[in-house]
Amino acid sequence: MEERVPNESGDKSDEPPLHTRSPPSGSDLIPKARRFPSRKKSIKHPSPEAIESETYIIQIPKDQIFSTPSPENAIIAERHRLPRKKDQRSCCNRWLCIIVALILLALIIGIIVWTFHILFTPKVPLFTVVNVTVKKPLSTHKKAHLGYQITFETENPNGRLSISYVNKGDATLLYKNHKIGTGKFPEVDQDADSSKSIELGLSGSSGPLPDDVETSIQDKRGKKHVSLSIRMDVPVTMKGLGGIKLRRKEINVVCTFKVSSLGAGKDVLSQKCQSKFK
Repeated sequence: MEERVPNESGDKSDEPPLHTRSPPSGSDLIPKARRFPSRKKSIKHPSPEAIESETYIIQIPKDQIFSTPSPENAIIAERHRLPRKKDQRSCCNRWLCIIVALILLALIIGIIVWTFHILFTPKVPLFTVVNVTVKKPLSTHKKAHLGYQITFETENPNGRLSISYVNKGDATLLYKNHKIGTGKFPEVDQDADSSKSIELGLSGSSGPLPDDVETSIQDKRGKKHVSLSIRMDVPVTMKGLGGIKLRRKEINVVCTFKVSSLGAGKDVLSQKCQSKFK
């Protein structure tokens, strides 16, 4: 009967006996085909804890990255790309609107300035002496004075404004600063950009007349020339379209002229008239 010696580790289980293997024969040297295990059994899914605990870093050069987005990603990328074009178009439209607005603003300002220039800086009317005649008094009394009638040609250079001459203007006829006649400028309306003939009647002043004036009145041939001057302060009202009263001004007119003869009633030989707003 065989006795078994227990091992040092104190394991009471019986150990199998050791068998010796005989050397392989020639046929055993040829390897036999092995069956691979199934793929499902070989793939082991790591547990969530293993995924969270492990981190993999893969570095790929930029020039070797080639990717084709899926249709869903391509649509999203296209949507992100389109707003940029819209932003560029909206920016161009915004600048175009700003430029157009500035042009319109400049036009409006120009129209306003032009309107104010017309309404508030009118041009002064121009006066021209056409004829001077002497009116003898109807009374035969020696103290009766002569009268004078002067015909003016007035020109309104304002293309948009009409003028109304008020019957409150003073007119004085002079010979070398000697007053020989006075009167009031008549009340007359004149259209825009037009000319008109106006007759001014003057009453002779008291006192004797200068000798040159008296001689010219007696001359019927037109040889006794005489130089006279007239000064007028005429209030005027500037009117716009529809007769709307816009401004009221006063015109100062000074005309120096020479007539061939007061008695003959000839035309004016030479003259110089100046008119301005007060």
